[in-house]
Amino acid sequence: MQASITFEGKQVEMATADEIAAGIAAAHEAFAAHDADPLACAAAMDKLAKNEPLNHDEAMLCVIWETAEDKAFRAVTLNWLVRGEIDIWLAVSPGVQ
Repeated sequence: MQASITFEGKQVEMATADEIAAGIAAAHEAFAAHDADPLACAAAMDKLAKNEPLNHDEAMLCVIWETAEDKAFRAVTLNWLVRGEIDIWLAVSPGVQ
């Protein structure tokens, strides 16, 4: 199943369609570079957020998620004057094929 990548947060409506598309592309590139499933990365991040123990593979998936989220955030906010307090984050859900 392919993941549907989106963005959530208070300022997500400030992003243009092109900025969102650039962020989604950046996230896809980051996940593909590590041959990682975004849904598996999100599941590992959920475990981390719940303070559940992670195995090595899950810990690596969390690192990949953080990398993808950072690249996506930077792509979305590339031309923004302020980034410090921007509330936008990466979200994934099972896609429809």
